[in-house]
Amino acid sequence: MHHLHRSQAEEQDPLSPAAAPPKPHPRIFFWCVALVLGLLHVWAHRNDVSPDSISYIEIAWATARSGLQQIVNAYWSPLYPFLLSLVFRQFHPPVQWEFTAAHLLNFAVYLASLASFELFLEELILQRQAACESHEKSLHVSPRTVWIWGYLFFLWASYFWLGLAWVTPDLCVAVLVYLLTALLLRIRRGRGNWLEFAGLGASLGLGYLAKAAMFPLAFVFLLSAFCLGCIAGASFRTSALRTLLASAVFAGFALPLVLALSATKGRLTFGDSGRIAYTEYIDGATKIVHWQGEPLGAGKPAHPTRKIFSDPEVFEFASPIPGSYPPWYDPSYWYEGARPHFSLKGQLWALFRAANLYLKIFSKSGALWAVLLAVLVVGKRALAWGRFATGAWPAILPSVAALAMYSLVLVEFRYVAPFALLLLIWMLAKMRIVVGAEPQLLRRFQLVIVLAPALTVAWPVTRDVYDVIRNKPYEPWVVAQQLHFMGIAPGTDVGGLRSSGDADWAHLAGVRIIVEIPYTELPRFVGADTARRQQVLALFTSVGARAIITRNAEAANPVDGWQPIPGTHYFIWQQPWLIAAPEKK
Repeated sequence: MHHLHRSQAEEQDPLSPAAAPPKPHPRIFFWCVALVLGLLHVWAHRNDVSPDSISYIEIAWATARSGLQQIVNAYWSPLYPFLLSLVFRQFHPPVQWEFTAAHLLNFAVYLASLASFELFLEELILQRQAACESHEKSLHVSPRTVWIWGYLFFLWASYFWLGLAWVTPDLCVAVLVYLLTALLLRIRRGRGNWLEFAGLGASLGLGYLAKAAMFPLAFVFLLSAFCLGCIAGASFRTSALRTLLASAVFAGFALPLVLALSATKGRLTFGDSGRIAYTEYIDGATKIVHWQGEPLGAGKPAHPTRKIFSDPEVFEFASPIPGSYPPWYDPSYWYEGARPHFSLKGQLWALFRAANLYLKIFSKSGALWAVLLAVLVVGKRALAWGRFATGAWPAILPSVAALAMYSLVLVEFRYVAPFALLLLIWMLAKMRIVVGAEPQLLRRFQLVIVLAPALTVAWPVTRDVYDVIRNKPYEPWVVAQQLHFMGIAPGTDVGGLRSSGDADWAHLAGVRIIVEIPYTELPRFVGADTARRQQVLALFTSVGARAIITRNAEAANPVDGWQPIPGTHYFIWQQPWLIAAPEKK
């Protein structure tokens, strides 16, 4: 392992140039790798979107066309659609390139996250050097080695935890979380002046604008900043005043949105995504869409989607919410009236699910198991653990708090990725090398730590290369084109036999899904007799649906008049008198 035996003076000097990013070649190399792999990933996944992505994109277009008032949404936070709206306003991408434009924005945010992560790494190494630990029996792993580990696991996490394929604000959150933790470590080193605390408050404000979950976490960051200021030697009064400044700056960013949301809802709120998720995952309310008030005690919906048939269930939602799929454009409207309440059984199940998800997150690709195994094998023969975190533990407290907060309701990879990565690098940086350890054992240990993330990244990179070469047509875009050819013009209202939230083809075609049979009810529709199916299909047209689209081959019975959409796995149903003759070529 390189540079393990450094001088004691260099170890203790917090301003040592060795704590800076490795220059020039290793840093340039990793930035080039990040650029190349990022661009490859963007192009390979340029059409990948989720239901969340469609909502952010449509809010962004509404903001670009009609102003900032469109960005106030109690479920979707405003920062990411605002950034998208700037891209759309500047470049005016045609509809078939909208998703690619969103991914290119993600690429820019990804580069910002790497720069922010570098700041965290630098502060972490400086904090380790400033700890002045005893060097009689063990030495720090060299800063160069920590930098290499940090870069490798950043790239690894970008593929397996949080990557550019997610057209969501989670990458924006990652940028701010890395920056905030770097600022906390800087405060711990005694460099936290008034400007740093103001920057902390601004970053917390942007974090809240990026994602509502950052609102409660902001108070943990502020508490950590106060504690670290006191630990670093500032007086109680000075630390309190600086933290008050950070709180005031945070309030300056957060208060306008809180007031706007509260005025819209008629009650005090900083966002409804948390309360809706709690009602769904703890109290048992219908998840995602079409909550009708069940179960007892979950509240009474003020304006639910309208059930117009019961066997199978059919829901209509043409007004008043816009979007290609209105139930997901603003779920807080349809879930208004939800009343989250504590349920011991529901909470225990949530914690059980969270434990399973955290195990899956740790186990993703097997790289971390290889690292853990290497640490256990080398063990006391070559490794010790530093105590530099004795006075710096509040810097990592927000990450621990975030993992605990999400475990109470819902854990997803992209939610916890930046916090988990910080904890991983924190633990690796605490590692020390026992003096006199066998060099060959150390070299093998170092090789495992480097190869574990590097080799596992090779597979998704290869897959991306294959996808770029294959250049497979994007099926929802083909569906959109074929719908136009079949006479379904932009602005048309349609229905769906579908999985709720799957609105990419509808967005691309410029149509609105206003009525549907949810995927949970499709078996009942498929099992119904011909008369019942025809009755249900006629009901769609009675509420204004010009056609019905589905990807479910079992539901698209040709006997009922379903036709395949050419070149796709989708099907369309129209009343005979509504079918437009194809234009002659």
